[in-house]
Amino acid sequence: MKKYIYGIVLFATLLTSCNKLVEGINTDPNNPIDADPNTMLTSIMVGNMNIQEGDLARFAGMWSGYFRGFTQQYQSYHQYSVIARNFDDSWRIIYSGVYKNIKLLKAKALEVNNRRMVGVVQVIEANLLGTTTALWGDIPYAEAADDRYTNPKFDGQAGVYAAIQTLLDSAIVNLNSSAFVSFAAQDIHFAGNMTRWIQTANTLKARYFMHTREYQKAITAAQSGINSQANNFMAPHNATNRGAFNLYFQFLSLDRPNWIDATGMYGVNLLNPTRAGNRSNTKTVERARWSYFYNSASNLNFTLNGFFGQSTFFPLATFAENLLILAEADTRLNGFTAGLSRLNAYRAYMNTGAYINTTYLTTGNFRYDPYVAADFLTGGIENTQLPTLPQDRALLREILEERYITFIGQIEGFNDLRRTFKENDIKVNIPLNFGASFPQRFIYPQVEIDINKSIPSVLPTLFEPTPINK
Repeated sequence: MKKYIYGIVLFATLLTSCNKLVEGINTDPNNPIDADPNTMLTSIMVGNMNIQEGDLARFAGMWSGYFRGFTQQYQSYHQYSVIARNFDDSWRIIYSGVYKNIKLLKAKALEVNNRRMVGVVQVIEANLLGTTTALWGDIPYAEAADDRYTNPKFDGQAGVYAAIQTLLDSAIVNLNSSAFVSFAAQDIHFAGNMTRWIQTANTLKARYFMHTREYQKAITAAQSGINSQANNFMAPHNATNRGAFNLYFQFLSLDRPNWIDATGMYGVNLLNPTRAGNRSNTKTVERARWSYFYNSASNLNFTLNGFFGQSTFFPLATFAENLLILAEADTRLNGFTAGLSRLNAYRAYMNTGAYINTTYLTTGNFRYDPYVAADFLTGGIENTQLPTLPQDRALLREILEERYITFIGQIEGFNDLRRTFKENDIKVNIPLNFGASFPQRFIYPQVEIDINKSIPSVLPTLFEPTPINK
């Protein structure tokens, strides 16, 4: 019996030793099948940055009059000539990459009761899917990135926005929780600062209430939103390695030099201090901001200190946007006096230099004096262009133009143009790049058309407004 027991122990010992010798032999360290929550958090953040700052932002920018597709396929894109395949890569990143990992990470964080991490991931999810529904309209959401559904349904756009608002409410609760395991080192946006995450959640709530024209709710959310430039939600970049470069810089300088420029575009013409009809007046000097975005009448500024520069952080949600949400929504709901006060609060912020790189903030290059009521009366400095407007509409026209300039390079500029498209008296009236119609959405990608039987049977065209903009 003793020999028998010894034999079993020896066999088990040998088996264990052999297992250790071959352990991991079939594991590729470059293709992990799992990761810890903290590592996943950083990759999710980077994936969302790619969506907000990459291909989709360039399409939106070309169609918003910020820059021009000059050569190769970008010349066709500029003229609104796109096919479903052009959106395949971004769609895959959104759903197969970022959103699927968001779902996995939320489950992992909940297993260890890391409520704050759940809240952070919910904010990223809201930013990701809020952008997706804004650009495409009806999208897969409730059943998306879930292996149980081989043909995830397309949820209505209004319902997606409502779900995102509920998601952000939940995020704010979780961000206020005392239950967490530190992830400050992996939080590339705020290093675990919950105050900044909570403010970001509220500004995103305000943004999406603007999309759905729920202006009172937008005001309420923005009042708890980003309250200083230091708390901006930014995509960080540096010059250490190519993977950390500003994505616009990569495209403009390294990947596709000269494929995009600014020649003849509305945005550069509006700011250009040497061009007749620019937006400067006796109270406004825009030379610094023009130099920050554009280093000539034909080129985007991707030099070291420019908005599109190698190490320039890219805005995802900001104090500037929050102030302008309050300005527009307050004007629409509460009238001229309330709106003027809000706009002047924004101009006071701009007069500090705001988000413009200090390189360009030399004396005399920027000025944003407060406006007074008379400036918006017929013949006033902000009511001279035709048609002249009632005072409150003239103020709204100026606020929308200010939003347009603030969002240069960002998807939100394209969202604004479509939201206000029918307001002919106050909208930013950018010229068409081609033809007689302005793009109203991105078209569904071919990868989704090919494999998802739930896709709408009649595919919307590029020029068909999304449901909330009809």
